[in-house]
Amino acid sequence: MLLLVLLAILAVIAFGVGFVVHWLFIVAAVLALIWLISLLAGGVGGRPGWRRW
Repeated sequence: MLLLVLLAILAVIAFGVGFVVHWLFIVAAVLALIWLISLLAGGVGGRPGWRRW
């Protein structure tokens, strides 16, 4: 019985971690897309001096 409770707790923890990691991946992908768009927009004719290299 204790083993089943422990297994259930581990399953809930694994589900929670998987849910959080999935959402963090989505947030990282959106931020990377925003960064790429801002990089391209800045190269076309955005703010001068935005990039120092």
